[in-house]
Amino acid sequence: MAEGQALVLGGGGVAGIAWMTGVLAGLAEAGQDVTAADLLVGTSAGAAVAAQVGSGLPVDALFARQVEPALQAREISVELDMEKLAAEFAGLLAGPAATESAQDAQRRVGAYALAARTVPEADRRAAVSSRLPSPEWPSRRMLLVAADAAAGRGGPAAFGRF
Repeated sequence: MAEGQALVLGGGGVAGIAWMTGVLAGLAEAGQDVTAADLLVGTSAGAAVAAQVGSGLPVDALFARQVEPALQAREISVELDMEKLAAEFAGLLAGPAATESAQDAQRRVGAYALAARTVPEADRRAAVSSRLPSPEWPSRRMLLVAADAAAGRGGPAAFGRF
């Protein structure tokens, strides 16, 4: 990969992690290993994959962690009422759109997300940690993207090793 290139990885949950890892493995198998990019950028599931790539494990080892049950990460099962979620989310988006800014709508959606019942933080941290080959921050240049849900900021913030 040429100097000055970035590998940018998006969201997608657990399926996104598996899909992106599979795509990276397929590209490497076809002679296009893009994991040598100078900069890794990721958000959500892409942040997990960026951290995995940045750990230094070869792509085939990362792929094995997706397909071999003994190597798979600890994940959290979720029971979700999709109809209820869709109705609640539609209500959030149907708010007073004519009189509010996009940031107000984002703030409303962020408040909804922050108030959602979810697993304890320790369980979430354990699941995320199990996806990573190492607890150390990768030595490679990497940016992980996040949003401030409470403030409803439209623009993301990046943190990492520049």
